[in-house]
Amino acid sequence: MKKIGVLLLAVACMMTGLEANAQKDKRPMSYNYQRGYEAFESDDYDEAYEYLTKELQDNPKNGYAHTLMSAIHYTNDDYGKALSSAESALKYLPKKDAEYQCMAYVAKAGVLLQLEDTTKALSTLATGIKNYPDQRLLYQRRAQIYYELNQYDLSDTDYRKIVELEPGETIGYMGLGRNANAQQRWEDAIKQFDYV
Repeated sequence: MKKIGVLLLAVACMMTGLEANAQKDKRPMSYNYQRGYEAFESDDYDEAYEYLTKELQDNPKNGYAHTLMSAIHYTNDDYGKALSSAESALKYLPKKDAEYQCMAYVAKAGVLLQLEDTTKALSTLATGIKNYPDQRLLYQRRAQIYYELNQYDLSDTDYRKIVELEPGETIGYMGLGRNANAQQRWEDAIKQFDYV
């Protein structure tokens, strides 16, 4: 499974616009966290690591910093630290912050996939879905895993849930079309792609 696609795509998708509501959601805005976040967004992972390390020394319960550190460790192929950071993020992030919680679940699942533990990865995503049943990202990631396992019926179920949650969102239709295409159900594939 593609290393970069698992975690960084999820983080990139979720990071867009998340900090705009930081005050409302009481997300941390300390100097080190802010600089680490900015460096992360600029793909300067070495600088992000430095600032986020300082942030976690000052505030070891900053789940937001742990989330970003998980992604940094992941890009450096340090899966043990990436997993530990994702677990810390899940522990310390506010439960009401569904977006970051889901990012942490996806991060943890991505690391588990790299460690070739698909069962635990799927279990992690199932827990995330149980806790946050209205969050598209969790279904999207799980649908992708099912697709890669050639379990198209399960993948289709998750893509249909995405369509139900966000009818105007194209990713659900694209996934359904791709699954139909993989099964050589051409008419179904075209029908789904027409929505896109």
